Amino acid sequence: MAAAATSDFDIRVVTPADIPDLVVMSDALGAFHGDDSHACPDALTRDLFGTPPWLWGLIVRRGLNLHHIFVVPDLRGRGLGRAIITAVEEHARGLDCAYVSIGTDPDNTGAQAAYEAMGYARRNPGPAFRKVLNPA
Repeated sequence: MAAAATSDFDIRVVTPADIPDLVVMSDALGAFHGDDSHACPDALTRDLFGTPPWLWGLIVRRGLNLHHIFVVPDLRGRGLGRAIITAVEEHARGLDCAYVSIGTDPDNTGAQAAYEAMGYARRNPGPAFRKVLNPA
């Protein structure tokens, strides 16, 4: 059984890894306004990360937060939890989410090991985990 997975957002400062997405978004914004603009990755990198920076930016990633997952004791060890999480990830991809996050009880080391084995990275405060689905 999995509790309702809800969509949340991760707002953070732009990093150099975001430049390709920023180019796409900048061009889409120009097209929306009828402008024939084409963002330059080198110029964005210079202006965002040069000394001194001329621009400052935030980027928002949509993600899915899985609140609870529970498998009855008689069915544990059969891959059911892994199948549920895989289904959640597929659902999140269908919603164009960039990540899935999940937390667990600090004493549930089995769940923590399972999440890490499925590609989830440990986050603080925790134990909390996040897996990037649509890297950008």
